[in-house]
Amino acid sequence: MSTPAETLSQNARTGTTSHGDNVAVMPERRDLHFLPPGDRICDWHVAGPNVTQFMNALSLLFPAGERMFIDAVRSYRDDIPDPDLKKAATAFIGQEAMHSREHIEYNQLMEDAGLPAKKLDQFTWDLLEVLKNNTPKSVPLAATIALEHYTALMGDMLLRHPEQLAGSQEDYERIWRWHALEEVEHKAVAYDVYEKCIGHGPRNWLERSGAMIVATGLFWPIVFSFYWQMSRADPQCRAEGWRGHLKMLNFTFGKPGYLRRLIPEFLSYFKYSFHPWQQNNAHLLAELDELVDDAEAAYATHH
Repeated sequence: MSTPAETLSQNARTGTTSHGDNVAVMPERRDLHFLPPGDRICDWHVAGPNVTQFMNALSLLFPAGERMFIDAVRSYRDDIPDPDLKKAATAFIGQEAMHSREHIEYNQLMEDAGLPAKKLDQFTWDLLEVLKNNTPKSVPLAATIALEHYTALMGDMLLRHPEQLAGSQEDYERIWRWHALEEVEHKAVAYDVYEKCIGHGPRNWLERSGAMIVATGLFWPIVFSFYWQMSRADPQCRAEGWRGHLKMLNFTFGKPGYLRRLIPEFLSYFKYSFHPWQQNNAHLLAELDELVDDAEAAYATHH
């Protein structure tokens, strides 16, 4: 197996795009399995049950969201003129399919624990089905690149600040780090498909900016609504009371405030010249090989 440095060097040479000094990374589909323990689903995060349920609420959005991403990119795959980008789009679809599979299993642990996971998951599927069925073909792809910006930024923040998960239950930590790494690795693919197949101009800037505004207006209220419902169903969160909610808000928007720290990079999306690899964080991918080895070893041990 190649070393992380060799993998990163190879990725940097064979990429999906090259915008000025921006790097280009070719994503790779990895068929990994994770078996987080069901008895820890409500308290796996080192910061306590409320932060655990916040992270769990994010997981509830992934299966339906990733299906939308897959369908949006696949609907343009035959129109992609560049063979490297077409290859990257196929890998993107494969990665998102793996994410969806693993988070479906993860989310089932919530349902088994008596949390309203199935109901909240179905709400997300129904909402995105309405979007798909009532908008032009370009809109789901515009929504995809907006939400991919979010997932890439959150992945970047998690990787740059490993203390967010340090000390958490190791199987849950591993699945979140894997997801973060692959979100960074493929962060430009949907954007490049949009530019190559739909265009780059004032109309496209307006569409993708509008999609980001709408996505933001929906995403965070849904996340916090899901968090509230999950925390109300969790006896440990109920026992924490308002102090638990304050811990979660401090974790996300206070100090350390990991979501608050995303705001400058989030706003960069609205620049006319924006491209995801303007935030050159490919060096973070150097740990991918080690994580893959750890995940495979853990699965072999438990399975």
